[in-house]
Amino acid sequence: MKNLSNKGYTLIELLAVIVVMVTVGGIITSILVTALRGENKTNATTQVRQNGDYAITQMYKTIAYAKSFDGISVDKVNFDTSCVPQSPPAPTPTPTPTQYKYLKITSFDGGQTTFACENNTIASDSASTNASLVDSSNLTVTNCYFTCSQTDIRSAPTIDINFTLTRNSAGLFENQSAIPFETSVTFRNYDAN
Repeated sequence: MKNLSNKGYTLIELLAVIVVMVTVGGIITSILVTALRGENKTNATTQVRQNGDYAITQMYKTIAYAKSFDGISVDKVNFDTSCVPQSPPAPTPTPTPTQYKYLKITSFDGGQTTFACENNTIASDSASTNASLVDSSNLTVTNCYFTCSQTDIRSAPTIDINFTLTRNSAGLFENQSAIPFETSVTFRNYDAN
């Protein structure tokens, strides 16, 4: 008699191995996709935060250490150099301060700088440069405005800077990010004379 040994795998065993491998492969792929999406979201948020922090820091330093406050404007033509309210504010509700799009200052080197919230960016316009303070290739500035307050004509104006920076990326949600930025700056070298 011949000794027949069945060496090999049955179809059922092969199918079971394939199912296990597909399941493990699916789990690994899911983990990798989730990790990559998380990294993309982190990169998008980091880019927005770095650009916003840079813009707000540049404006803060320039305004705080300016030689003079040359005014705020809604139209870049008529600049108001006083932030003192024209009439006493009503006790309640608190009046909404005027939202300005342009702020002009003079630095100690005599150069004038105008910060502008226009065309979905924040620009710094001076005699030597006219540049966006954010990477406008894939970032958009919205809700950008300046407010100004002053207790009296002799006190230094306080400028509030507000804007929201958004990373626009067609497609996936994890490539998008929006962060609001705001700060208050008081002129340190203000002289009312």
